[in-house]
Amino acid sequence: MNDSSGPARKTSSFAAMLRDLREARSLTQQELAAAAGLSVEAVSALERGRRTQPQPHTVRSLASALQLRDADRMALLSTLGRAGALEMPSWTLTTRPPSPPAVPVVGRDNEVAEIVAALRATPGRLVTLTGPGGVGKTTVALVAADVVAADHPGGVYFADLTDVTDPDDAVAVVARSAGSHADTVTGLAAHIAGTSALLVLDNLERVTACGPQLVELLAASPDAVVLATSRVPLRVRREREVRIAPLGPAAAVRLFHERLAAAGAPPPAGSADEGAVTQLCRRADGLPLAIELLAAAAARLGPRAMLKQVDQLTDLPVVGPRDLPARQRTMAATIEWSCQILGPAARRLLPRLAMVPGSFSLDTVDAIAAPGAVGTVGALTALTELIEHSLVTRDDDAGLVSRFRLLEPVRRYTFETLEPTDREQVRRGVARWALRAAREHGALIRGRGDMTAVEQVEVDRHVLRLGFDQLVDARRHDDAAELLWSVWLPLWMTGHTHEGFAWTHRLHENDLSERGRARWLVARAGFNRVAADLFTTAERAMRLAERIDDVSLAAEAAIFASAAALRLEDFDGSKALLARAEAHMKERLDVESDVWAAVHVPIGYGDGALLRGDRSAATRHWRTAAATAQELGSGFSVAAVLAECAQAARGEGRLDDAAVMLAAAGELTPQRDGHRPRAHLAGVAAAVAADLGDVASAQWWEGVARSDAAPLDTDELGEQFRELVRRADTVAGRD
Repeated sequence: MNDSSGPARKTSSFAAMLRDLREARSLTQQELAAAAGLSVEAVSALERGRRTQPQPHTVRSLASALQLRDADRMALLSTLGRAGALEMPSWTLTTRPPSPPAVPVVGRDNEVAEIVAALRATPGRLVTLTGPGGVGKTTVALVAADVVAADHPGGVYFADLTDVTDPDDAVAVVARSAGSHADTVTGLAAHIAGTSALLVLDNLERVTACGPQLVELLAASPDAVVLATSRVPLRVRREREVRIAPLGPAAAVRLFHERLAAAGAPPPAGSADEGAVTQLCRRADGLPLAIELLAAAAARLGPRAMLKQVDQLTDLPVVGPRDLPARQRTMAATIEWSCQILGPAARRLLPRLAMVPGSFSLDTVDAIAAPGAVGTVGALTALTELIEHSLVTRDDDAGLVSRFRLLEPVRRYTFETLEPTDREQVRRGVARWALRAAREHGALIRGRGDMTAVEQVEVDRHVLRLGFDQLVDARRHDDAAELLWSVWLPLWMTGHTHEGFAWTHRLHENDLSERGRARWLVARAGFNRVAADLFTTAERAMRLAERIDDVSLAAEAAIFASAAALRLEDFDGSKALLARAEAHMKERLDVESDVWAAVHVPIGYGDGALLRGDRSAATRHWRTAAATAQELGSGFSVAAVLAECAQAARGEGRLDDAAVMLAAAGELTPQRDGHRPRAHLAGVAAAVAADLGDVASAQWWEGVARSDAAPLDTDELGEQFRELVRRADTVAGRD
């Protein structure tokens, strides 16, 4: 019965040898499975070669059930390349309860409460904690498990699946942590049946395909509960996902201080050190592991010295605690671990996205992923995978347009992995996208006053800048000038005047054609509101645009020149320039395609009337501008323009004029526009009130700007604007 040397010598594969050994003993698969404590499915999978790397304890169970001699045992194991595995002393298993976190946990009370509630919600539950590497999923899981331990008299067991790569082996590893030799769902379910066990399974991201087996386990053991951690969800219907986000600013600073103290460093001294700590936590993007590494370095160098060095580093300068796994001792190792489990398309897209130093919208992803190929499904699929793996995150301040970004440590590391050829390819693709997007957005803003397009430019500002720089570097100067002219208006409207003016310095007029020079001059005029410089620049642009017969550019330049003449107190010259712009529009310009010019002519007349002291005339002109926009079906907000003009008047010290503009803007803001324009007006009003020394009024306006509540009563808001005007007049000596 025990002489099986024949089969052992004739076969070489594990599957064939196992079948021969079983048949030599006249055993069925069912009989062998029962003797070995395995399922029939497991024995069948092994004999058919579906499972080619069984766990050592599984092989030992089979060898014992077959009553193999030592030579045959070694021969069976040698087919797997693991002849020494029988020497492992694993016949006696020791269960592994989870250990409490090694360091104090900061800022996770809400997450722990949510997890505990989910674990206690219904029987047979599977709760998965997801989030980026280094965010502290394991730590939070251990805290939550400790809280609910008393709910599980059958035991709390911890299984680390970091080194498991085959989903078929996951159940066996979990079973061993619970003190069982089983390697099937049936065997493990029988072992924990009726025990109300809590299984804490750590690092499932490489074996997420075991999700259905966990669901089967919970169905067979309804009193059991599984708490898993993974960088990606398991995507099974029984799963309740709880995302562990990076720490907020206050909690991040608390953790930094705690780790400084643990390293024996003195607390930050003074506001300069505290400011440096805040900035370092921002560089870490709230990731606890990154904060710990930065704090360890700051404990040696000091927070301010560390801050000066951190932007020059591709990875943090210290190795983490030795009691952490090797993959978590540096941010680079943590991020690389995440990258290894990505699909090819997502792995290729990630470092390309790292070229964007800020947030980006979906519209830019195609150009970054595959330059020249727009609208590809593959890019969106790859981005979705990166979001699922918590390497790309949704920006909290998404506004009207959804935006995404890489966590800063992820961006810093993956950018360095981008090959030079890919980097150049991305820059060329972004340049093509940026020029196309700028043309489209510029046309929508000038033509229909599309405020969504304004916000789209704001969202993609950094990507547009990347494309602009590439156009300049590639000596496509006229294209760069066109991009600049297309976006100067939305950049001005969103408060990026200084940044936009800096863009203009990258171009030189000698490198431009006449049309390119006219566009460049108009953009410079739009960004630079110093009166003398503005007049010279705008007048040159106007004459050049008239020479090349571009009436749209000519009208735009004339409006700027008129505004500059007003600041120089040349009222007649300003009026004449506005008339010139008006003539261009009446003669040849299609106002329905250029609402900006049609609206800004009456706005300009209103500004002139205000500076001459005729407030009622100014208000009439501004109402005409608003009516023109409404008549043309434009979303262009005259109130928003007046708010910007009020900000400019405030900068010039004309607080009384600023207050009048704000009061007029308040009357022109329709209720349907909602909170956003009201908040903007209130913010400028708060600044004007503060300049007037009216602290109480400034605080009231700040409260309005911050409030997300429904708009205030129109009469109340109007009275507050009128009071602001009265206060400004008093200070200006008008009363």
